[in-house]
Amino acid sequence: RHRKRYKSLDEAIAASHLIEEQQPSLNVCRTLLNQERISDAEAACALLPHGVTLLELVQDYRRSQQSRQISLKEAIYSYLDTKDGCSHHTYRQVKRILFELLNFTSDQRVDLIKKEKAERFLNRQSPGSFNAYLRICKGLFIWALRNEHTTSNPFAHIKAKKRKLSEIALLSPNEVRNLLMAAKSCKDGLLLPYAAICIYAGLRPDSEMRHLTWDKINLKDGEIRVTKGKTDTPRLVEMPECLTAILQQCNFNQTIYPSNFRRIWSEVRRRAGFMSGLSGKAQSEKHLKPWVKDIMRHTAISYHVRATGNIFATATWAGNSPDIIKRHYLGLVTRAEEKMFFGIFLFKELFEG
Repeated sequence: RHRKRYKSLDEAIAASHLIEEQQPSLNVCRTLLNQERISDAEAACALLPHGVTLLELVQDYRRSQQSRQISLKEAIYSYLDTKDGCSHHTYRQVKRILFELLNFTSDQRVDLIKKEKAERFLNRQSPGSFNAYLRICKGLFIWALRNEHTTSNPFAHIKAKKRKLSEIALLSPNEVRNLLMAAKSCKDGLLLPYAAICIYAGLRPDSEMRHLTWDKINLKDGEIRVTKGKTDTPRLVEMPECLTAILQQCNFNQTIYPSNFRRIWSEVRRRAGFMSGLSGKAQSEKHLKPWVKDIMRHTAISYHVRATGNIFATATWAGNSPDIIKRHYLGLVTRAEEKMFFGIFLFKELFEG
């Protein structure tokens, strides 16, 4: 052991090098590591694959860590790119909720958001919105996990709140008739196919109807093939006779979901006795009945399960689960209402030119 003193660090290092060169048989290791770190390094080196250095491995790890560390804002924009196929309403809802999360977290890194902050964010929401916020935020972090932007999902173990089911709003047979008549009288019946298909075939009014074209409708066999929509799972929808009769009166050269759809549909609703949904019209239309989102689809499913008496067949027909049909749609209409509903096409005025 050499305990010499030197005037500078450089002089001491030079002397150390000289001792090592003069005595190559000595097992000399100059290091700034303490004994614990030396032991860790020795154990890590023993596990290294052939030809790989410990430094290379650490550098590769740091690069992979840095690639995972993205801001919440970056993650949200990338995640929204995966939602291009969603309906306009769904996309707007996802975007709105995720940007609320962004504002709440002050754009933290995705991997730094913990369960405690996730719970505080959700607890700020109303009971009726809690589950929607949970589902959308959880979806973002599932995507982030899959893309290795984080190692945990802070929303994963937060339970959804049980809610008391409210009864679904339906169109009465008379309201169905009024809506079809309004669609027929507006713009030469441009939206009559849209209204009739939503009411009698139960297609989703936005995500499925906006992609539906006449070549997917088989009037001869009474079937509609749905290929694009909310779930992108193709299904074959059998049409009741009344729907086939209505569609046979329509102009097949016109698109089912025209580019100016929302403006024309607002007028159809107003003529049928419902609020148009146009901004600035609420006060002047307060005497009209509010329009409930998806009311036509809910009507179609409720009457279909009453007519067939089969939960499973209705679920396949509607593109839902049997549990959804059982919990929401059973017993909402009477047998007499069912007969009126499917007999509406007999009204002569619907087909008067």
